[in-house]
Amino acid sequence: NISVTDTNADETNLLNSLSDNTTFLMVGTIEPRKGHAQTLESFEMLWKRNIDVNLVIVGKKGWMVDDFIQKLTTHPELNKHLFFLEAISDDLLNKIYASSDALIAASQAEGFGLPLIEAAQHKLPIIARDIPVFHEVASSYAYYFKDTQNPADLFSAIQDWLKLYETKSHPLSDDMPYLLWEQNAKELLSIFTGTL
Repeated sequence: NISVTDTNADETNLLNSLSDNTTFLMVGTIEPRKGHAQTLESFEMLWKRNIDVNLVIVGKKGWMVDDFIQKLTTHPELNKHLFFLEAISDDLLNKIYASSDALIAASQAEGFGLPLIEAAQHKLPIIARDIPVFHEVASSYAYYFKDTQNPADLFSAIQDWLKLYETKSHPLSDDMPYLLWEQNAKELLSIFTGTL
């Protein structure tokens, strides 16, 4: 994995690498339910077909992912088309959002879907697994892929999205309505107190 320090040269090299190709971003703790393994396998299919795309995975190691982390950190595409960042600053994460072309939300189960909201705040297009919580958060402002474990389904969805992206006809997250955490907390509190 890339060890991005606070030196501007490291950040600049990383961000330049991302801007060279269409870049897809995943953000969140690496856990089996988050869909990282399926996503990486679908990108391996893209790379085998010489489709020049980047996959950036930002997140700390969670539980039951030792084999996946081993695969990730020894991958032949690491630091070429595959980038793994475990612990980075909010500032660098914001720059990576700005340098990316789409967020992939591949979780099979999710509580809130914060990366979708962060993507919308950065006006970053969203490719999301077709699960209810993502529809609730992103509605028609995301492109959805089949809720299966098959890498070929995500591979096909990314290819279809890339065709839409080329003609600028992909769904945009720019106007996606969202509540901030503070607004959410106030709404929840109002439910318990009976006030708005």
